[in-house]
Formats: sequence, structure tokens, C-alpha cells
Amino acid sequence: MARRESASAIEEAASAWVVQVDRGLSSSEQAALDAWVSADPRHLGALARAQALWLQADRAHIYRSAKSARGKGPSALKWRVPARWVWAASVVMTVAFAIYGWQSYAATHISTNIGEIRHIPLADGSSVTLNTHSQVSVEYSKSTRIVRLDRGEALFDVAHDVTRPFIVEAGTVRVRAVGTEFVVRRNGQSDAQVTVARGAVDVWREMTTPEPSVRLAAGLRTIATPVTVAIPQRLSDSEVARSIAWQDGILDLDGRTLAEAAAEFNRYNRETVIISDPTLASRKVVGRFHTSDPKGFAAAAAAMLDAHVRTESDHIVLERRHTP
Repeated sequence: MARRESASAIEEAASAWVVQVDRGLSSSEQAALDAWVSADPRHLGALARAQALWLQADRAHIYRSAKSARGKGPSALKWRVPARWVWAASVVMTVAFAIYGWQSYAATHISTNIGEIRHIPLADGSSVTLNTHSQVSVEYSKSTRIVRLDRGEALFDVAHDVTRPFIVEAGTVRVRAVGTEFVVRRNGQSDAQVTVARGAVDVWREMTTPEPSVRLAAGLRTIATPVTVAIPQRLSDSEVARSIAWQDGILDLDGRTLAEAAAEFNRYNRETVIISDPTLASRKVVGRFHTSDPKGFAAAAAAMLDAHVRTESDHIVLERRHTP
């Protein structure tokens, strides 16, 4: 039984063929190349990869491989590049670049759909948990760690590294942290809410005229607008816990108005909750609900507030109960 040709031997032979193809093939050598390609299914792929490298002008690499195969491959003659091999190499190179480009993009541009919550570990040991319909892009360098929150809400758990500050960019708002856990939520294009669960962060706006940062310790929250960074608000432990309960798919609604609670549920679901009466909308509700259960929330709210629930297409309408 003939010994199976090794992968390295195939790659070396393919490199030698590509060097020869660049110089030109005689009819007999073209026939020899065709026979070599047909001899093993792996040969065409190896030839295409070698040609792709050649087309990228990485000729030094090819020459090194070809030199090691000297005496094994074809002799050096003048010839033209066969169109079918150039086409095959171009296809392989295009697909390879497309796959590499998509993998690189997907690793640094992370998003969630409506109702989806994702926990993503980052390269430095930090992690980001994306809330519903959110998107971030990650840009790490030797001196900084930058995450851009393009939309939505994200919980950051930051690994300590004093040599590389961790900075979240949300529009013109900047949040810098070292070894901490905090939430950034974008409200539209310009406002951002920052809540610190552990550690401390500095918040400022990236403006033409430099502005001092505002320090937030654990249990503090601020809202940054195009005009200013608001005075931090002190939260209770239960309020901090409620602010990050969404990472477990839970909405803790204690103390919120019905309108606020409905707006939160509508962030997670395509079946939206509508409050038809302003007086009803201003009343407060309590309870913990799963983010994907707007019907359960509506039923519980109706029981709490003596309201009525009806369904219209993809809407759940809460309205005051009509007494006879």
C-alpha cells in the first residue's frame, strides 16, 4: 500500500507549483500539474491556498516553502497562470477573508434582539451582560479598554487592571472604572443613566471644553444629559438589586407606576402593554415578573388595581373596569 502523502509535503509541493505557475508552464508541465491536482482531493485546496498567499504578495513565504521542495517539484520554465487555478485561489481567498472578517467583527460587535439577554466574557477577564435590544462594540489596546454602548443597557463586571483603564462610551458620556460592577443605560441618543453596584466609577461628558468628572461610589446613580451630569442619587440595597435583576430575566417593579412598568415590559416583548387611562397609568404596582411574561404582568396588575384586561392583535390593553 502506498504511503499517504503528508499535509506538509502537499503544502510544499503546492508552493513549488505556484512559483512555477508565476513563471509559465509548458504544455507538458500543465499536464503534470493537472495530474498532480487530480491525484489527491487535498491537492486543489493546497494549491488554492498557496495561490491566495501569492496573490497577497506574500512571495517570501512561498519562496521559502518552494526552496524546501526544490528537486521535488517541477522545473522552472516560463508560463502563464492557468485561469482555472487563479479562479479557484480567488474563491478560497475571498471566502477566507469573509470568514475571518466576520469572525473578527462578531467578536467585537455584540448585540441582543428584543427579549434576549446575553452574558459575554471579555478577553481581559471582564464581562458584559447585555439587556434586551442592546449593542456594544469592544476595542482593546495595550493602553486602554474601550467598550461603546451603541444602544440599550449593559451591566459591566470589570477586571482590575490599573495599567489599562476600562472606559464605557455612551454617546458623549464617558464612564471610567477599575475593578467594579456597574450598569449603563442609554435613554435615546444623548442621555445615559449610570448605576454602580460595586466599586466606583468616574462619569463625565466628552465635550470641546474639558469638564471635571463625577465620582460614583457603590449604591449611587446619576443621569448624564447633553447639559450636565446630575447630582448622584443614593439608592437602597434593594433598589440596587432591582436595577440589575434583569440580568436574571426578572423585572422587580416595586414602587413603579403602572405606566413605567408597562414601558419596561414593552422593551422585552413585541406584544406590548397599553394603558388606556392616565389615572390608571399613574397608580403604583408591586411584584417580580419574568421579562417574557407580559400577560402574567397584566393579569396581576389588573387584580391589584381592579382593572380590566383585553387583547387587541399584538397589544394587551389595561383599562379601568366599567361598573354597571
